[in-house]
Amino acid sequence: MTLTTAQLTAQAGVQQDHWTALGNMVSTWTAAGLYSLRWQERTGSHDSPGSDDGPVAGDPRGEDLDQRLREYFATGHADFDAIELDTQGWTPFTNQVYRCCRAIAPGTTITYQELAQRAGNKAASRAVGAAMARNRILLVIPCHRVVSAGGGLRGFSAPGGLQTKQFLLDLETE
Repeated sequence: MTLTTAQLTAQAGVQQDHWTALGNMVSTWTAAGLYSLRWQERTGSHDSPGSDDGPVAGDPRGEDLDQRLREYFATGHADFDAIELDTQGWTPFTNQVYRCCRAIAPGTTITYQELAQRAGNKAASRAVGAAMARNRILLVIPCHRVVSAGGGLRGFSAPGGLQTKQFLLDLETE
């Protein structure tokens, strides 16, 4: 199996754990910024892995993200805008979609078609859906705020699927 440059860079990055209300998330950092933020698959107990709430490693970027995640799960809002992202492997359109997605305010939703229009191609709602499905930086790129044309919830690849998506939307509107 041949790895892409982005995969090799991500593997060489620093990984940190972040405990959240929905379980442990793992961030991967490269020199360019945050490469990924994903939940670990839930297995067994949902108890916190020890008394330390913070990242495993001492990278200040991870510690900053950890603080922002705690704020997000406590209030439904956090400022993730200052977090630098590693955009390796993204096409220019995907990069634009993610930039526009980051601009969706907490507690609001837009459709795939609206996001496509904001990204500069109103006919690209399927491409937007594909970009959302490939989102490797959950919450920071809030793909949970993108819904189907009728306002219904569609695909969410994080553990818990649509239940997790609904939980995040409810958290932001409380």
